[in-house]
Amino acid sequence: MAKNSNEKRAQLKQQCREAIVDDRLGLVVEPSKVRLQPPVEDRYVWSVTASHASLLKTCLSSGGELGRSLEAVSPESLQNGLSQAVETPGNMRNSLNGWKDTSESASKEEGSFTAKIRELEAANCYLRRDTRLESALDEGRTLRTKSCMLEREVETSMSTVQRQGEELARLRGGLVR
Repeated sequence: MAKNSNEKRAQLKQQCREAIVDDRLGLVVEPSKVRLQPPVEDRYVWSVTASHASLLKTCLSSGGELGRSLEAVSPESLQNGLSQAVETPGNMRNSLNGWKDTSESASKEEGSFTAKIRELEAANCYLRRDTRLESALDEGRTLRTKSCMLEREVETSMSTVQRQGEELARLRGGLVR
């Protein structure tokens, strides 16, 4: 009885794995044909965190060293994700309209963790840039306010100097007579 239950559980696990792979990549790769450095015709690449990239060049027995930092994705999703996360002048102009436009379409196309990470990196870049712009605007407003106050002070001082000059001229004229 216990063996039958374990077999059912193992079969369900395998079905779940196959469903996830099929849902994410839309292709089926036999476990014996999975490679750490797949050729282009295999239509998948590994997306791995930078800290674990060196492990792809080693022999992995179980993949336990990588944990969730290794994921098979389509090569296009990596290219799309990289172009969104990199700050370029074109991206900065486009991001003024909001980062969600590009990131939402990317997440609909690709349900992978890598796509989500790229989306969050793009959002982070957008928020950092937005914060810098807000700070610059606040600083500009503060400087404009100080400038206006100083201009008024200069005008007041100039009118005071002019009045005192006129009074001095009048007093000199009174002394000379």
